[in-house]
Amino acid sequence: MSKAKGKIVFTLDGKNYTADQLRPAFMFAEGLLFTGGIKSDDDMYYQGKTYDVDIEFFTVEDEAFKMLKPILKDYMDLAICSGSRILGKAKLHDFEYVGAQ
Repeated sequence: MSKAKGKIVFTLDGKNYTADQLRPAFMFAEGLLFTGGIKSDDDMYYQGKTYDVDIEFFTVEDEAFKMLKPILKDYMDLAICSGSRILGKAKLHDFEYVGAQ
């Protein structure tokens, strides 16, 4: 598993989300998406508000992290997606590989 810290904001008009509803994907590059669990002290995410969060990428294991490492930057702006819809934006940093949990 890989982890990162950052800020997220949901931009899809008229949409708010409970923490239980979310299992979005984060777009690292065109066609390169990884599902991430959002961890924060908030139970509800409101459109237009910025949140400090931790992200856990459960599907990014050793091989996938090695593939991602060359494109990771200190701070990355990523789209937050659900299927083909863009739900918002994330500015993530402090990426690390922590192994299987």
